[in-house]
Amino acid sequence: MKLNTSKQMHGAYHPLNSSPVGPGAGPRTLIAPGACSNAIVGMTLIEMLVAVAVGSLILMVVAMVFMNSTRAFAAVSNYVSMDSDSRNALDHMSQEIRQAGNLVAFSPTQLKFGYRAQTNSFLVFNWDATSSQLTEWNTADTTTNILLKGCDQLAFSLYNGSFAPTTNCAQGKGISVSWKCSRTILGSKSTTEDMQQALIIIRNKPL
Repeated sequence: MKLNTSKQMHGAYHPLNSSPVGPGAGPRTLIAPGACSNAIVGMTLIEMLVAVAVGSLILMVVAMVFMNSTRAFAAVSNYVSMDSDSRNALDHMSQEIRQAGNLVAFSPTQLKFGYRAQTNSFLVFNWDATSSQLTEWNTADTTTNILLKGCDQLAFSLYNGSFAPTTNCAQGKGISVSWKCSRTILGSKSTTEDMQQALIIIRNKPL
């Protein structure tokens, strides 16, 4: 007698178990017509929001590291530049003041010397708070030389032969100068400052 091993589903017969053709093949299950596979699914809204948040956090950390590295590099560059400029200005001032004549005018922001015994020729060092510049002016050839830029503070002090403070130009033998310079880093000047201070002796003036 022949057995019926098929089951009727929605008016069609589908074998429950059928052996695939070919040696070594295992059993297989046939999917009913109209059924959908869930093997491929898209990202949900929550998963997308989490991915965007994680990506934004990573980008923010990278941007912060880049900004800090840029500021550190700019700060080092500014310090090197300010130190070089300050040394050059101080060396030049020291050489000129030591070879200059008598001090004829003095103020905390300006020095005026007779220029190497020349008649009606003067050597003037002046600091302008508005432009933040220290300049050298030689009336002999009417040239103006900018010694320092970005000089936020500067003060001259006068000392006599006993190195006591004085304001009398006739008694002045030594000149103390101090200044503070700064540079900008991304619009901020608070992180790069350089201070210099020196005492310069007027060699051509007797004690």
